[in-house]
Amino acid sequence: MQEQAIIEAQLEFFRKGGAGCLFAAHAARDPGRFGWKLSVSDTDVQKIEELIRSAISVADVSTQSIIFPSVLKWPDLKNLLAVLRETPLVALGQQEEFADSMCLGYRITVGEFTSWVTGFGGFDFLPKTRQSVFTEITFRSKPRPPYDWVMKETPPGVIHLADMDMKGMGENKFKSLWYGSFARVKEILGEKPDLRSAAKTTFAVPLELWSKK
Repeated sequence: MQEQAIIEAQLEFFRKGGAGCLFAAHAARDPGRFGWKLSVSDTDVQKIEELIRSAISVADVSTQSIIFPSVLKWPDLKNLLAVLRETPLVALGQQEEFADSMCLGYRITVGEFTSWVTGFGGFDFLPKTRQSVFTEITFRSKPRPPYDWVMKETPPGVIHLADMDMKGMGENKFKSLWYGSFARVKEILGEKPDLRSAAKTTFAVPLELWSKK
């Protein structure tokens, strides 16, 4: 499968609101306009590090998705998790048990900021809002821009996907997507989100699998 076809299939997941975030659905229609770059990669430390450094240094990239089409089963994901820990700019900042899962939160250093990494994949043990076509990690590679409206303050020094700049969007539309996202997430999950689906958790792995790692 060609790289562009992989990227398009993954974007379609976001466009259809599969992640629950209506801002992502909006941006996925024209990712370049919003500084969102999607790349396809092997599970290789050097390649991943190059993509991270490029996303941080290139001015017109503010959000980077790295898609791993070869990560199809748990052993593949287990290997990716190990590779990420070996990648210089990546650290495992959260490892917390919750609801029979190990909630892993990977972090990327972006200058003086810490960027929360969000993970997706075709695994039925992930929360529904994280069950995409291909395995992917996504992170914000630039600090939050100055906004006219801030709906929720983030912890000091932290940046994450909610910091994407919705260019040219009016206040009413912005608030509509904000509150609509909460409703959409609850609809998909069938319950209120928890640590397994929270922005600070990259992947939530069942303890049964994690204990066998």
